[in-house]
Amino acid sequence: MIPSKYRFRTQEIQLNIPKQGMHKYLIESTNFINYSGEIRCSRKKEVSLSMEYNEDQPYIRFVNVEIENDNFQFSDGSFAMQDIIKRTASVYNKLNLQVSYKGQILSIDNIDELQENWSKIKMYFENKYKGNQIQRFILKTEMILNSEEEIIKDISLYHNFGGLIKSMYQKYSSDSCSITSQYLSTKYGKVTTEEDVLLQSAKETEDVQLQLQSHYPKNKEYVSVNGTYNFKGILESWLQRAVISSIEKYGRQEYHNTVSIIQL
Repeated sequence: MIPSKYRFRTQEIQLNIPKQGMHKYLIESTNFINYSGEIRCSRKKEVSLSMEYNEDQPYIRFVNVEIENDNFQFSDGSFAMQDIIKRTASVYNKLNLQVSYKGQILSIDNIDELQENWSKIKMYFENKYKGNQIQRFILKTEMILNSEEEIIKDISLYHNFGGLIKSMYQKYSSDSCSITSQYLSTKYGKVTTEEDVLLQSAKETEDVQLQLQSHYPKNKEYVSVNGTYNFKGILESWLQRAVISSIEKYGRQEYHNTVSIIQL
């Protein structure tokens, strides 16, 4: 539970997903892609996000996400590893999504396009790289991209788009925590965790700040997440910026991951 600061009065606020419009964001992330070698990937991408609304489907938003500039830096690793990571990530350069009024990804409208992109990249990998390691990677990626559910989990990770598209559009109070769920990428694969979200402040300028935290698993924590979200607007709440950090602890070893999002 997030400890609340001393307040003279309780604040409450309802965040609402925008009906329509477009904003550009800069997303910077650092995450581990190889735990045994302690290899980190730092990524900086400019993303265009647009919302559309259909009166016949009032509880759904049609969300288009497109990466316009994408830059990777690796702390170590071979050219082959870096090439494989970058080309695989490019599968998600353009996404057409249906998102609930709470911000949860419901479906992917251009899934055929994603799978076609992967087929071309897979062919390139099979022609250029040999060995059991690349075959295992291809098989693992194939299992993800053959399933809409698994793709949604993948793009919902914080270092992909999980910080930008998130089920945060609900009622918040400065006295109690609301709950959201989040997919996390860890040393042992993807896990789902519950996040406690507390309203930190809501100003008359319609600036809203939220704080979140989570631990996984709750009975023996080895992953902890802390984040701050800032929104602008009440009737239509556009994300302005966010900072999320996580720590994975395995014995004495710690791995730090970060994501920052800024509206351009």
